[in-house]
Amino acid sequence: MITRIEIDGFKSFENFALDLPPFLVLIGTNASGKSNLLDALTFVATAGTRGVDAAVSEVRGDARGLFRKRGDGSRVDRMRFALELLLPARGSSLSSRWRWEVCFAWAVPEGELEGITIETQRLVSLSSPGRVIPSMEHEWVVSGRRSALQYFPSSPKADWQVVSDIEHELAQVRSLHLEAGSLRGASELGGPRRMDSTGRNLPNYLRFLARETASENRPLGVVGEIKMHLVGLVREISDFEIVEDKRRRDVRLEFASPYDRGLDAEFASDGTLRMLAILAALHDDGTAVIEEPENGVFPERLRQLLGLARELVTGEDEAVTSGPGRPLQRQALFTSHSPVVLDAVPRENIAFLDMTTILEGAVASRVSRVRRLREDDGAVRGDGERWPRVTDSELDRFRAGVEEPV
Repeated sequence: MITRIEIDGFKSFENFALDLPPFLVLIGTNASGKSNLLDALTFVATAGTRGVDAAVSEVRGDARGLFRKRGDGSRVDRMRFALELLLPARGSSLSSRWRWEVCFAWAVPEGELEGITIETQRLVSLSSPGRVIPSMEHEWVVSGRRSALQYFPSSPKADWQVVSDIEHELAQVRSLHLEAGSLRGASELGGPRRMDSTGRNLPNYLRFLARETASENRPLGVVGEIKMHLVGLVREISDFEIVEDKRRRDVRLEFASPYDRGLDAEFASDGTLRMLAILAALHDDGTAVIEEPENGVFPERLRQLLGLARELVTGEDEAVTSGPGRPLQRQALFTSHSPVVLDAVPRENIAFLDMTTILEGAVASRVSRVRRLREDDGAVRGDGERWPRVTDSELDRFRAGVEEPV
């Protein structure tokens, strides 16, 4: 489980830090940095597990455009990230907390094309002060196709296990920017097991979730729970089936309503498909990062969906006391500009993003900042906070859909 992210030099972020509980909703107006934060988490997680080239392809913008643009039009030449992770107990071992620090640089190697390289990285134990796993010594102009975590040593065994567990956590980060057209399509029989960021391949994703979590007492596995939750959220739907058609070589979804059966996904509402994809992600292992769940969803149903997400995530205490084997950990991070969030989500599970101006020398630059909401007791500031907390008047404007003047 990812418990903190720090970003410097990526898109609109400068010395940015955010603690991540198991459930968090990021709110703010357009162009406040919400999507950039999702891109940052996707970029660093993908670079750690599949390499820089794959990371660039997973986010919006070209490689050079990922580096923060200053007010004078120039770009920084380094991006620094830090992720803090809670690794659950395995067998008789205790849970542990680790910090992965990595710096990416824009470089023009001699005789090669310019691009992003890994400059430095290390793993630091937060549970055992002084324990550090340095990255292997090598020439830092590295192939963008090789994952960053491959540069950590494969021995001793204890270090290898830490790197393996962190790689597993990062591989389970799923960023969703769902699109109705992608959600409606059938999957190729035998195709990829996961849906992509747009929701493409949803039928196969549900099919694999059913197979991987099935048991004698639960033949459908978590898909049975997904059905129950979807029916509770969408009154027009009474059931859905995952249909495998060997003649057509595809897997598709068919919905049933109180009035009809065999309703193909092509004719289902955008909101129904969107909620089904979100429910599938919330019932899977890892960190689900979901952009604007309110699109196509009635406000009351969004309120219920957010409440359900809070119930489905794994608390840090549960992660600490997990049993043998690799335990299931569920974490959910949403972005939204719906005022429903303020009524449906506790204040400690909300963070507010907006843009602010900083001075770099004599040049003014715009960067994203994150702030917590005031506590119910009126507390305004906590130790170590860089920015003042969000005021009630700011929340009133957000609730009314009114932007502050630039």
